Amino acid sequence: MTLHPVKLPRSAAHLFHVVALQRKLLKALASPSLDAAAVETVWVQKVWSRSDPEWVRKFCLGGKESVINQLKVIADADLNARQALYAEFRRQNKVEAMLNAGGNFQDLETLPGFTTQLATAVKKLFQRCYKLLSNDARRQWNGYEFNGNRSITNRTYKDDFCSNYPASVVCPYFDGEIGTPELDHYFCKSGFPLLACSPWNLIPVCRSCNDIVTAKGDRPALTLGPVRSTDDWLHPFFRPASTQVEIRLSGTPKDSIPRLHSPDATEQTRLLKHEELIQSSSNRWINKAAASFDVLVREVNRKISVVNSVERLVSMKLEDHLESRGRAASSMVHAAVCRAVLDCRSRYLEEFANPNVPALE
Repeated sequence: MTLHPVKLPRSAAHLFHVVALQRKLLKALASPSLDAAAVETVWVQKVWSRSDPEWVRKFCLGGKESVINQLKVIADADLNARQALYAEFRRQNKVEAMLNAGGNFQDLETLPGFTTQLATAVKKLFQRCYKLLSNDARRQWNGYEFNGNRSITNRTYKDDFCSNYPASVVCPYFDGEIGTPELDHYFCKSGFPLLACSPWNLIPVCRSCNDIVTAKGDRPALTLGPVRSTDDWLHPFFRPASTQVEIRLSGTPKDSIPRLHSPDATEQTRLLKHEELIQSSSNRWINKAAASFDVLVREVNRKISVVNSVERLVSMKLEDHLESRGRAASSMVHAAVCRAVLDCRSRYLEEFANPNVPALE
């Protein structure tokens, strides 16, 4: 689902630790010898014996929506349901293997022995875990702490993600400026709560791409049906767009129609799915293409000479944009504008002050 590959930040190691803590909880809940009545804060402290007991106590707080209340619902469930939950959690969190196998995600409600109440409790538990990855000033507690001296929060993880170039500049979803980034779940946490805290499922993107109305929001990045397949979709870490993908423009400079293109048919299908998912990207590319064309015309017209023709100058700009792909915002759109000029597209040459403009075919 990304036009550019994404790399995990160093603090992803802390987030993997969070996933390990979740796995320990589910493993303990899946034990045939589990005493459901014993599932209290002390029980969680024993399961997470290497974590600070006071930190675990704070983790378990929360009134009616507390972790303990959700754990109790799971603990009271049938053994087959608890073991199915543990197995599905392990399967989904082997993200690369899951993706290569086509996905085939199972809804919680379809797991053996699951009820609506149980599925709701599981969703609340994992969404609560993600919610706690943020500052909580009321309790003077700022997220997941390890060994008493390391912590991670939503904010610090996002900052770490975007502390390095080019993640601090380019939105991997639509190639534009990332601005003030937001953490997006590749598989939305409302539909795929078991992956809510997975580092392989969190990507820094621009606010426009994460918009719940005009862009991705909570829409699932997979093909719905009895088999919830990921075959026809990109993935930010394990299946980003290849370097042969480009944006192509049709129409006029002021009213262009941008489309992603790949010479590979399988990848082209995935690009079409990407455009469906990030629904506002096309309009943003249209505006950026118009602005890019105006800038290109001004820069080229200043440099036109006997030696420097329009074709030569635009070709040089195209090479620059191709070289900066994924490292400079909107490089793919800038390259698309250059290609439209070099292809002698209608109304792309008239603005250049070159008396020897080649005739259009």
